Amino acid sequence: MTLKLAWRNLWRNRTRSLLLVSSITLGFFSLFFFMSVAKGAVFQAIENLINSGTGHIQIHLRGYLQDPDIKKEIKHPRRLLSLLRSPSIRLAAYRINLTGIISSPEESRPVRALGGLPPVERTMTNFSSYIVEGKFPWKEDGILLGKALASMLRVELGDRVVITSSDREGNLSTYAFRVRGIFKTPSQQINKYLVLIHYRAAVELAGYRDGANEIVIKLKKGSRVEEEKRRLSSLLGDKYEVLAWYDVYPLLKYEMDAFSRMMLIFGFIILLGASFGIAEVFFMAVYERMREIGILRSLGVSPSGITRIFLAEALLLSTVSLLLGGFLSLVFYLYFSSRGLNLSVFRRSLEVWGSGSVIYPRISPWEVLQLVLLVFLVVLLSVLLPLRKARKIKPAEALRYV
Repeated sequence: MTLKLAWRNLWRNRTRSLLLVSSITLGFFSLFFFMSVAKGAVFQAIENLINSGTGHIQIHLRGYLQDPDIKKEIKHPRRLLSLLRSPSIRLAAYRINLTGIISSPEESRPVRALGGLPPVERTMTNFSSYIVEGKFPWKEDGILLGKALASMLRVELGDRVVITSSDREGNLSTYAFRVRGIFKTPSQQINKYLVLIHYRAAVELAGYRDGANEIVIKLKKGSRVEEEKRRLSSLLGDKYEVLAWYDVYPLLKYEMDAFSRMMLIFGFIILLGASFGIAEVFFMAVYERMREIGILRSLGVSPSGITRIFLAEALLLSTVSLLLGGFLSLVFYLYFSSRGLNLSVFRRSLEVWGSGSVIYPRISPWEVLQLVLLVFLVVLLSVLLPLRKARKIKPAEALRYV
């Protein structure tokens, strides 16, 4: 009976109720839009990082992350790879990770070089899909570098560059390369700083024999990173450090974890501003129905009964708004999560972030539930002051109210 009466009361003033429903619906959809798009951008930045050579898991000698010394060589990396086999692992590879200076006849720049076997690196990384000039290098003297780095060095395909680095004995070593391919990833930083070279060339630069200083693992499911990290740590013991991608780049992990909480706080602030409008509407409803409330009180309806009616109205209002907002959000999500949302107008900012200009929205059921509960909470908070006024109405005064 209470719900029936609350539903009838909501539509006594259709224009006002429709405006209120529209504002809450738009608020929910806006929050869903910003949260899903921003989370999609964060997720894509992480995926691009993983596919640009970081992998899901890395293995080094103990202490490498704090001090990436070239002397920390993993000897016989092929044997180590044979111990790592697991149904969760899609691909595992060894490589040499070097830092040094890359020089052309005109310019020099700091660089990080990943030295791996081309057939493996072509699968481990996604650079081959981002090549804009040339092709993936297969010979020892070939190098693949970013378009931004090529521009800074003023080199083109076929030009000669030299990488200078420190070997395991502390001596400077150099190796000459020909530019065989130029890539352009969504990440500005990768385009400026990272190059791919052949494993044999990296061996010469590092002064190794057949060693490596990094083993990279890509999993079939990214959600199993923590579980696989624990398994490998237990398997390999204290000699090696097993790092997930978020151990290598902790700031990105922190941003991902903090993002959802920040969006909820932001959403609460936005909806809190809207709550003043909702409260004003309910205050108007109280004054318009002053005489009606007085009659109800005269007939024996207690203040708690009045409370139930107004709370039912608030819940119905929230439910109708959320159903409409949920429908709009679902249509948006189903369409753009497969086709992508083109935000090329913000291309430069997104390149700095590393996510790319086409964003595929992502959001979890738990985050949607949080948004729903947030809307209910704000609407119920908006009703508290009008409800307090309605509970204090005295029947004798209300019956004289015109």
